[in-house]
Amino acid sequence: MRHIAEHPATGTVVVGVDGSENSERAFDVAVEIAQKFGYGLRVIAAYTEPGYEYLPENTQGLAQENAQAVINDLVATVDDSELGISGTTIESDAAGALIKASQDAVLVVVGKRGRSRFAGRFLGSVSASVASHAKCPTLVIPEKRHSGEHLETQFARLSGSPELSEFGVLSSQDDGDPTNFSGTVVVGVDLDAYPVELSLHAAKHAQVLGKSLTLVTAQPFTGSMWMPVSPIYQAEVPDLRKDVAKRLAKVAEQVAEQSSVEVHWRFFDASPADALAEASRTADMAVVGTRGRGGFAGLLLGSVSQAVLNRAVTPVLVVPTAID
Repeated sequence: MRHIAEHPATGTVVVGVDGSENSERAFDVAVEIAQKFGYGLRVIAAYTEPGYEYLPENTQGLAQENAQAVINDLVATVDDSELGISGTTIESDAAGALIKASQDAVLVVVGKRGRSRFAGRFLGSVSASVASHAKCPTLVIPEKRHSGEHLETQFARLSGSPELSEFGVLSSQDDGDPTNFSGTVVVGVDLDAYPVELSLHAAKHAQVLGKSLTLVTAQPFTGSMWMPVSPIYQAEVPDLRKDVAKRLAKVAEQVAEQSSVEVHWRFFDASPADALAEASRTADMAVVGTRGRGGFAGLLLGSVSQAVLNRAVTPVLVVPTAID
């Protein structure tokens, strides 16, 4: 039976560092989480030695020394004698080291690394691999957003609309802009795949952050210019939307009963990947589950989770599916 792994009361947070600014941000977040949950913290710096048979004596072991220096510098910034911190240098590729360490961790924290001039648009290979294959939840920390940077969203046209229903937006809140998720933790809900379990996991992080929780689900009922729908089906769309919203509201009610955070929900008549990816651009944190494919269930990220990781400018928590 598949289920969402429970959030343990004790354990260790693992964070991968490499000396970059993004990994320093990941380290700071990992420290904060370890302190708030009472976890231990394990700092891992992976390295590889040059593949030459003969190396000058003054360069032998230099990669390991540099990795250890990165750990030492970060640990020295923590002024908390009660926080148990251990540092480990591992001769391995970074993704492999963190995935292996995830077997004994409650959370892996890793920085999102952009590539060349497309920085921030594509998920780095390390964070992508860890989020896909880790045995515990993975928190991906994005690059630092520059002050005043404008984020254009596909939902901008909905803002302030007097008739939001015509765009297929249903929400538990009647006031405000339903496309703005600032001040809340967003969790992408698949109503057919452990919605309550995943939402409760997200609720615990919302509680730590002091934020509300918003459950988001999406389903494209209205078609497009490429795939138009029949007039008969179009007449049924409002009821179909309401049915999905009713199921989502029921999940939100269950989550509210079992948690101590304020819970809201929003439904969009849109592509799930687009809706959640855009919501994650204004939320304080986004939470998604992994969706396996075929015999690789639980190991490969689904298209929705991948889209959120690629486009989010907020931390993204990827929660794997456990199998008994």
